[in-house]
Amino acid sequence: MTTKRLLVAFVTDGHSLRHDQLAVAAAASNAWNTEQLNPMLSVWDVRGPRPCLAGVCDLPLTCRVTQADFDALASDWVERARQMFLRCHEVFKL
Repeated sequence: MTTKRLLVAFVTDGHSLRHDQLAVAAAASNAWNTEQLNPMLSVWDVRGPRPCLAGVCDLPLTCRVTQADFDALASDWVERARQMFLRCHEVFKL
């Protein structure tokens, strides 16, 4: 998604959270964001029928990068998201 100033990428692992997992997911998000922050982990769409964990990355649109540099940045986002979801599954059983 883009805004006037940012390119924002949301990454999920495709799993939905049960309502009894929301507090644990919020704790996992807080722990991750305190230690890593990028991608930011959040519990997304809490009021929707299928809340999930989402990793959020952003890039200012005023930033100029080559295609190769953007590709490397996007690959880094994906790898960090993979680590984030792996930790959520292993440590928090989400």
